[in-house]
Amino acid sequence: MQVLHFRRPNQVREAVYRHLKDLLLSGRFAPGERLSEPLLAQELGVSRTPVREALMRLAEEGLVELVPGKGARVRAFSPEEVEEVYGVRALLEGEAAREAALRATPWELAELEARLKAIDEAPREDYPEQMRRDLEFHRALVRLSGNKTLYRLYEDLLSSLALVRSALPNLSQEETTRKEHWAILEALKRRDPEGAKRAVEAHVYRFRDLVARRLKGGV
Repeated sequence: MQVLHFRRPNQVREAVYRHLKDLLLSGRFAPGERLSEPLLAQELGVSRTPVREALMRLAEEGLVELVPGKGARVRAFSPEEVEEVYGVRALLEGEAAREAALRATPWELAELEARLKAIDEAPREDYPEQMRRDLEFHRALVRLSGNKTLYRLYEDLLSSLALVRSALPNLSQEETTRKEHWAILEALKRRDPEGAKRAVEAHVYRFRDLVARRLKGGV
């Protein structure tokens, strides 16, 4: 279990909750990994009470499972749940790309391209950081749609998406992933709404199939 640098502010309970949530969403913990209250409290330099409260909140949000007699563990998704999460992601992100192709400014597209390049600039062995930058690229893409309702729905999906994605944390710098990301950006630059939507859907569904295969015991 890896816990990164933590600074203890006055609002300990909220800080512990935010810190653990950030770690979960960045893929620092593997799906199904046990979360030890005593160990987390020791690592963070706090008592067990704020850790326990944070884990309870995270369980309510569907990020953590509380197992009677065994404590807490990172939620692990079934293949069926993966299908659902990625199906919704394809709908939301595909529509966002279509709208972004129609309205994004050249400056906004340049910012999106910078986020794409940042993925390749992440340390080669720091898969959680690569994944974090990958998700930030997709979040920025959805924001470019200008559709606030769509973006809010996507934000609600991100927690589940990040946990599902953590099953394959090392694919953000993979060549196929890079080509798919650039295909999305190029379609946006061409002002090709349907092309952008198709590029996003192809990318999302490939990851869906890879994650589902991993969960079923495949390669």
